[in-house]
Amino acid sequence: MTDVHIILAAPTDRAIKHLIESEGFVIGVDGGAKVAWEENIALDLALGDFDSLGQSKAGAIKKQVRETLTFPSEKDDTDAELALLYVLENLEAENIYLYNWAGGRQDHLYSLFMLVLQERFKALIPKLQFISDNNRIAYYLPGEYQLKKEKSMDYLSFILLTEVSQLTIEEVKYSVENKSYQEPRALISNEFLTDSAYFSFEQGIIAVIQSRDHQ
Repeated sequence: MTDVHIILAAPTDRAIKHLIESEGFVIGVDGGAKVAWEENIALDLALGDFDSLGQSKAGAIKKQVRETLTFPSEKDDTDAELALLYVLENLEAENIYLYNWAGGRQDHLYSLFMLVLQERFKALIPKLQFISDNNRIAYYLPGEYQLKKEKSMDYLSFILLTEVSQLTIEEVKYSVENKSYQEPRALISNEFLTDSAYFSFEQGIIAVIQSRDHQ
């Protein structure tokens, strides 16, 4: 089992290298390969159509990557979907961390957040985490969980992506007890009371976001 780090291509002026906290398999997705190259992050795989990079820069990046997979610009799957398909088919992932996902086109952002609703990616749901300086997003299937507070984050939100049944949230400022929701709902701006919180539910998919205001 290994951690997988996927660097996406959203435009950014923020460094991401400091966010990668474990060893593992590193994938640069299209322009994300350029971000990795500029920050001297070693890539195991570069994946995408690379049209936006230009031939000379794409060539320089590819020379420093262990493996490159090039796809046509017109295709059914997004580059992020292709990266996750690669993980499914080739790696035994323990955790899958995605970086550099915010700040670009909103349709790209929505498509990323909705990946967990695709049946083919169901096995990856408990492993996915979106990481940035101001946000940590993790996904959960039905069960009981104890959340650990991220030291730098202030807020705790529960995004119900589907119908959710018997949701309980405890050890937080605004608790919920055995409540069911018939449609997606965003329960935002909660807060930890201590350094951990408990939640459980019996049906659905939930994204849990720990966040802070932009710094």
